Amino acid sequence: MPHDQVTAEVRSLINGYDPEGLLGMGAPEDEYDSEVGDLAALVHAGQEITATAVSAIWNRWFNMSPNWTTRDPEQVSEVATALEQLRNNR
Repeated sequence: MPHDQVTAEVRSLINGYDPEGLLGMGAPEDEYDSEVGDLAALVHAGQEITATAVSAIWNRWFNMSPNWTTRDPEQVSEVATALEQLRNNR
């Protein structure tokens, strides 16, 4: 799967969750693109994608408490599972 397509799928996934509620407050659709880029790199890296890996990326960009990873760890796990499926299907 081409890098651009993976990035688009990761963006759609993250924007669907809107983890920090920023899109709901009117932020542009590319608000999470820094995080999306790092998450797409995980998909391309070929290693297993875990909730811990997703949290590490998220916490690097949103270094505040609480944030999505502490407020909704179940969603973080769901995202990790979806990214792992994407990795396996590319």
